[in-house]
Amino acid sequence: MARKAIVDRTAVLELLKEGKTSQAVADRYGVSRQAIDLYRKQFVREGLLSPAHPTRQPGTTVKKSDRIADEPRAPYYAGPQPPTPPRLPTRPALSLDQAVDLLIQALTALKRVPELEKEIEQLKKTNGMLQAQFEEMQGREQKRHEQESRWFQAQNPGVMTYRPATDSPPQNLV
Repeated sequence: MARKAIVDRTAVLELLKEGKTSQAVADRYGVSRQAIDLYRKQFVREGLLSPAHPTRQPGTTVKKSDRIADEPRAPYYAGPQPPTPPRLPTRPALSLDQAVDLLIQALTALKRVPELEKEIEQLKKTNGMLQAQFEEMQGREQKRHEQESRWFQAQNPGVMTYRPATDSPPQNLV
């Protein structure tokens, strides 16, 4: 079984961005050129590296060691391939000052949590009291409508009344 060399992806990316050849990067890490070409392809797919070689001038020839093997090759393993993981969006790195500022803001916000919880409890109590007052007022309004209807019937015993859904006074329908 072949051993797998450990290569720092970010360092490989930086070297490739500087214009180093795949062979030069491979020699530095003691791996094959093909391994670095696989990294290069992956960086191009992820948008971290442009597909064109940065040091190549138009109209010049490219050494074989500088080429990226784009033509499809037969896979070493022909069995079922594992699913490719979804690509995560790349975000610009934060500076240390920005990270510290974000941390301070987060801790300041956490300090306000108990104060906000007390305020929420007070608002819940106020809401409960107002809801009880509203229900009491609805009951009084219903009682008033019933009394008004009985009074009107007592004043005009033979008259049929029609009361619409609105709060308009009763109308005589004769």
